[in-house]
Amino acid sequence: MRSRYWSSAAAVLLVSTLVGVGCGGARPDAFPDPGGPLDMHGRVVASTSAYTLELISFRGAGGRSVDAYLSVPRRSGRHPGVVFLTGSGGSMLDFVPIELSFAEQGGVGLSIQQPNDATSWKPLVVNVRRALDLLAARPDVDPQRLGVSGLSLGAETAAIVAGVDPRPHVFDLMSARGRPVVLHYLRYAHGDTFYVQNGRADEVIPRPQLIRTIRAIEALHARLRIRWYPTMHTLDQVAYQSAVDWLSAKLHAAHG
Repeated sequence: MRSRYWSSAAAVLLVSTLVGVGCGGARPDAFPDPGGPLDMHGRVVASTSAYTLELISFRGAGGRSVDAYLSVPRRSGRHPGVVFLTGSGGSMLDFVPIELSFAEQGGVGLSIQQPNDATSWKPLVVNVRRALDLLAARPDVDPQRLGVSGLSLGAETAAIVAGVDPRPHVFDLMSARGRPVVLHYLRYAHGDTFYVQNGRADEVIPRPQLIRTIRAIEALHARLRIRWYPTMHTLDQVAYQSAVDWLSAKLHAAHG
């Protein structure tokens, strides 16, 4: 699984273009969901007795098409749904093994392709909100059991989504840098259940910045699990499977 990090110039640009941060505080509705038709198209690319894997596209931020992989369990009924977000420079393929494992445990997974040339947080956050729209509208998804899981930039995006979208209540944050924008939106978090996973040998994010994210979640008095791994920034298969198991347990437990 890949994850690259932005240059400092790009990071500064993204923070500086966030509405209101650094000048009195941003509104928690700074990234509104535009709504409207999703115009989803897709085709099945793999199928087993446990799940189907579809390559799909839907209308995201600015009306642009967002590609994604959608994993749907074969079992009947309404299932929990999770949006999976890879790190900067990553591919939607990176999280396909994770979402397939989630589907095997009875959840609908959606790994989306984020733009690698974003110069603001808006398209990243709005695309996730549109992905949540897609999951919530499906008859095989329980809209009361939604979550977001992300690595690195994906984790930061997930943390911002926690502060602007009331639908997902479960968040898995892997290697989440405690940037001011992340800490700011976590103050508004609607989610009440968090799993924070970090590598002890993270070569990209200094440990104090990882700790800042944890402290911000602790201030929410939310249900929080923290786990450190003997890994670098991108973690390992043990961590990814732990994320799947945790997401599945928390979201299935919320049933009814």
